[in-house]
Amino acid sequence: MEDDKKILSHFDAIFNTETIKNVKFDDMKLLKVLYEYFEENLYTPSERYSSLRKEHIAISDELEKTFTLAQQQLFEKQWEIGSELCAEENEQLFLFGYIIAKELDIETSLN
Repeated sequence: MEDDKKILSHFDAIFNTETIKNVKFDDMKLLKVLYEYFEENLYTPSERYSSLRKEHIAISDELEKTFTLAQQQLFEKQWEIGSELCAEENEQLFLFGYIIAKELDIETSLN
């Protein structure tokens, strides 16, 4: 997967590692499934998250009252793309967490 190699290359550039040689996402289908399950079923919103979500919805509701149909459609598209951006960032951060654990395991086994 091209995106997986980009994530590993990016990680290596940041942390001066060689994970691209050590981590093979193709062999770890469970990791991707775990992320999807985590995203949908395991996360329990904190009080802060719930508060921010409520505020976000209230602001959106106020905005929607002033929209024309075209503005409403544009706003919904912008919201969808924003959500996709967050999902992309979250997946990369999740994979970075795994890569860090894998790299730390390699480093500690060398000592």
